Amino acid sequence: MRINHNIMAINNYRQLTNNSNNVSKSLEKLSSGQSINRAGDNAAGLAISEKMRGQIRGLDQAGNNARDAISLIQTAEGALSETHSLIQRMRELSVQAANDVNAVEDREAIQNEINQLTKEVDRIGNDTEFNTMKLLNQGNASVSASDQLNLVSSLKKWWLEEAEDLVTSSYGLTASGINMSVEIINDPSSSYAAYVQGSFTSDPANMVGTPGITGQGSNLSLKINLAYSQPTDTIDGGTAPQYVDRVIAHEITHAVMMSTMNFGDLPIWFNEGIAEFTHGGDERLKSGIALLGSIENVVSNIGDGSYGAWDGNSNDYASAYLATRYLDKQIRLNGGATGIREVTTYLAANPTHNLDQALASVKATHAGLSFDSTSTWIAQFKANVTTGSLGATTGVVLDAGNEVDTGSATGSDAAAGTAKTAESIMPETGGASASEVDQPMSGFNITWPDLASSVGKSFAIQIGANTGQSMELLTSDMRAAALGISSLKVDSYTLANNAISSCDSAISRVSAERSRLGAYQNRLEHTTRNLESASENLSSSESRIRDVDMAKEMMNFTKNNILQQAAQAMLSQANQQPQSVLQLLA
Repeated sequence: MRINHNIMAINNYRQLTNNSNNVSKSLEKLSSGQSINRAGDNAAGLAISEKMRGQIRGLDQAGNNARDAISLIQTAEGALSETHSLIQRMRELSVQAANDVNAVEDREAIQNEINQLTKEVDRIGNDTEFNTMKLLNQGNASVSASDQLNLVSSLKKWWLEEAEDLVTSSYGLTASGINMSVEIINDPSSSYAAYVQGSFTSDPANMVGTPGITGQGSNLSLKINLAYSQPTDTIDGGTAPQYVDRVIAHEITHAVMMSTMNFGDLPIWFNEGIAEFTHGGDERLKSGIALLGSIENVVSNIGDGSYGAWDGNSNDYASAYLATRYLDKQIRLNGGATGIREVTTYLAANPTHNLDQALASVKATHAGLSFDSTSTWIAQFKANVTTGSLGATTGVVLDAGNEVDTGSATGSDAAAGTAKTAESIMPETGGASASEVDQPMSGFNITWPDLASSVGKSFAIQIGANTGQSMELLTSDMRAAALGISSLKVDSYTLANNAISSCDSAISRVSAERSRLGAYQNRLEHTTRNLESASENLSSSESRIRDVDMAKEMMNFTKNNILQQAAQAMLSQANQQPQSVLQLLA
């Protein structure tokens, strides 16, 4: 028997301590209602639960955001309801004034009321606010602020500089000190993703090239149509094969040509064919062959090459591209190593000359050529290019499936370069981390759109718990000038009738705006319900991890409490065991 170490007491003490700790934990869980009160209770469960809590709180706040946005919409729509009433009254007065039984003073009285109603339309547009933010005196709401920012960023990072480099390397053309503005529009009625607009010298008698104009272009403007230049948040822009960066390369070709040669007197097929050749048009040519039925039909589609033969559809672009490839190949076959570059550099060196003069010059250099003017070239093009002769006469190689080479002026099909695909023709050097350059072009001075004011045209609403889960609310200018009713006159029958038409247009615009706002509200109401449902379901999942099962925990508490009391009793008994040693001394 040993008395220095009472093993039974030690064991009972350990069990008592464990039972006491278990009772303490059970009491803590029962009193807090949570099964996890510290990380040690369930380390993995705590991490999952906290992540879920972040999502739940984010969903709840996103729901509040959506409800705030609905309030904003209701504020704007309520104001437009009154604007509708005002314009309807103005229309009614215009109808009243469009009646010659009215005396002059009668129409003056009507005009005075219309003037006051117009001022109230302006006041509503200028004063309607939500949380101090103006709602109805903004600009073109159809142009998304984020799309504008993304588009300008891509232009500054890659697209303009790389397009200019591509034109220089393809045709030896370089502009110098040309002013060009960038404008962002949204015009679904136009079929263009982008276009360059310029001012030319008027010459009504001139029928060469584009009728009525001549010379080089000035006051250049690169207009990018967001109705088709989408999406804006990718490096290439858009989807294959119509990437926005290829569209920009096409338009910068026009800009350089406008500023370096007699663009107004060049055939439209030549101007468009050169621009297509810059980035390659094999995909367009395939489409043209499919739509027109054969290569021969694509060739004949060019007509006589005049302005009147150009309809501006995709088939015309396919014909222009094929014609340009034919011209390039024929020059190369007859000793011109740089192909069509001989034509473009001649035109740049002689900025008053036209294509006939350029072809005559090339013919003088390469006697083997069978044409020396546009008319003889057209005849040769139609006679020589067939399905069987496509590669030999034009250098075009149409690949099965995706184009290994798009047929660009610097690609492997047209020149001794590397293959250029729809993605690689504009390399976007530096990737997404490339720096924005305010003046990325060496030959052009760019004026950028004022995006600072554009940002105020939309409201970004966070409608999800995570980054990027947002939507934009766009509002339009609903003041009298924007609605076309700022200067209604009813002094005569004719003017009153014009006022009726203006009011009809204004009513249509306000109706469209209210309809769009109503669509936003309907969407946000669905969004709110979805967020509430998601929050509820996620809360249920988090509850199963974090909340304690009170019934089950009460069972554990009862068990541990009994064990604690038993351990206390047994510890008392264990402490009595050394007393038996005294019996040995009796």
